[in-house]
Amino acid sequence: MIPLVLMAGFLGAGKTRFLSELVPQLAARGTRVRIILNDFQNARVDAARLGALEALVTPLNGECVCCGSLRELLQTLYDVPPDPGSVMIIEANGATETDELLGHLTTDTRLGHFTLPVQLTVVDAARWQKRWWHNGLERAQVGTATHLLLNWTHKLDAARLAAVEEAIRAENPRAAFVNTDTFAEWLHTLAARVQHDPQQGGRSTGLQAAEPRARAARAPHTHPFGSIALPLPTVVLRRDFEQFVAELPEQVVRAKGLVRFADDPGPMYVWNRVPGRARVRLDASWPHADATPTALFIGVALPIDALTEAATRLGDRVPPA
Repeated sequence: MIPLVLMAGFLGAGKTRFLSELVPQLAARGTRVRIILNDFQNARVDAARLGALEALVTPLNGECVCCGSLRELLQTLYDVPPDPGSVMIIEANGATETDELLGHLTTDTRLGHFTLPVQLTVVDAARWQKRWWHNGLERAQVGTATHLLLNWTHKLDAARLAAVEEAIRAENPRAAFVNTDTFAEWLHTLAARVQHDPQQGGRSTGLQAAEPRARAARAPHTHPFGSIALPLPTVVLRRDFEQFVAELPEQVVRAKGLVRFADDPGPMYVWNRVPGRARVRLDASWPHADATPTALFIGVALPIDALTEAATRLGDRVPPA
């Protein structure tokens, strides 16, 4: 059997960053990793950050795997061949409602080659419950977790960190707090256990799975998040790009993409911006050959015309080659 891990966390919590640290640790222990990466519009943006790692990454573009992309996710899992000594990690996008998804992953009889799902939720400790009307979704992603990882804790003083930990523990008293090293060791040990004794995988006995929470209405849910992917100019001036990101409208909850700078035309950078953070994060990458500079915006009631105009203007001041 293959351990099945659902990785959840609100938009911008740092899931892909955590994966980029986890995969090498698992590889060092001799455990292979498969990753299904789900995101709005263009999952290949985040896949570019993982492409150099020893992992098989399958990007799923489109809607959340808890609703619109669920069939594609399940088919991808059905098609995974037996691979003892490996693990499967599903990185769900930040708007995923985990309770419904766990219900499918737990009860689908065609997933018998996987263990019961465990859920790791990555929490942005610096922005815990500062999501306004999205606070309920953040709490729900914590409530179904078997494991919790607090990210961005270095931004907090001791009192605030203790308050966040207490609030999260009240929301979910069962989950184990982990870091990259402890979770890698736990997952490696699980992969070894189920390789030699499939009964340890929990489909029959043994493993504690994440527990879907009962919902009052079982009709397909809807959430307010929308997305748009826009092309960026082939190269841009770094200062213009930083200003473009700094001036994004408040409706944008998450922004990321690929960019190439006129003063550094070699690598393409994966860029990320989360509201409340002072600067855009840039990670150099050498993605797939057909990758092009892109801006992906996720939010509620996105001002599409204004975003399109701002992205187009980025190329106006680039000097000719």
